[in-house]
Amino acid sequence: MATRVLAGIGMGGLFGLSFSMFTECWKTARRGTMGGIIQAMYFVGEILTEGVLFLFLTVLGHDLGWRAGYIGIGIISTVIGIASLKLLPESKQWLAYQQHLKAGTLPEDLRRTKVPVVDIFKPQFVVGTVLFMVLSTAMFLTTNSVGAYLSTYLLATQKLPLDTVSLIVLIGYVATIVAYTLTGVVSDTIRRKYAFTLASAVGTVGFVWFLVLLGTKSAHVGPDFWAWPAFWALMLCAAAAGGFGVLGVWMSEFFPTRIRSTGSSASYYVGRGLGAGIFPLFALTIAGTVPFALALGIIGPVTGLVFSLMAPDRTGRAIADLE
Repeated sequence: MATRVLAGIGMGGLFGLSFSMFTECWKTARRGTMGGIIQAMYFVGEILTEGVLFLFLTVLGHDLGWRAGYIGIGIISTVIGIASLKLLPESKQWLAYQQHLKAGTLPEDLRRTKVPVVDIFKPQFVVGTVLFMVLSTAMFLTTNSVGAYLSTYLLATQKLPLDTVSLIVLIGYVATIVAYTLTGVVSDTIRRKYAFTLASAVGTVGFVWFLVLLGTKSAHVGPDFWAWPAFWALMLCAAAAGGFGVLGVWMSEFFPTRIRSTGSSASYYVGRGLGAGIFPLFALTIAGTVPFALALGIIGPVTGLVFSLMAPDRTGRAIADLE
């Protein structure tokens, strides 16, 4: 538990920080596209992690393989972290803001407080902050409904063999990677909020389809899973996560440089706590069965559909040090 907490603290600092740095450093054109690709790397990492662990388990056996696999991943992550100290460029906008701050040349309204999280609830930001918290919660609720219950549904309910379940989960990962990337690409054309809305609409269709199949007792997936409608409905449910492909850039464009990382991280991790932490604790109790607990994820994309249209959008704006 202690090592998991330490890992979580490290990972917890990355989302808002990385997207803030990216938004401040990357060219304005195609910002959404690159943001979607960056977010898709999460699931690329999931696939690579599975490959590394499979290799260690195969070579060293079950007892030693897990430990050696995690040590190997930890060493790789440490090397990347150390390399970033040298290779990762600092944001020129952030540096310029710090210089203004130290020189005392900032207007009163452009100074942040000593506790920046307070600033994200000032009148000009509070509506956006709250709405982004809602949208983050919706996305985490969507992805964790699939992530937490899909394997159990396929193994325990559909009685599929482990290798088939593993393949289906892998295909779900690939579908999510594609959805992240496409949503980012689309956001450069039709604005961030509408791309998010589109991803939520796709997810809503998937979950409604799956619910209909459950209601008619037709939600079955066989070994030849390509031929079963439930499989395709579940892939659309996985694609609903495409909203994450645009959320990081969307939030980073909303908040000014002085509180960009604070606002993005706070919004993202409130959503993670509610959608990925609290909701799964009660979903199975509310739904009664694993299939319906999975289907309860429909709350996510439906919430995304409604609230994405209300959220502020500053697609493609220029990023400056003083905002």
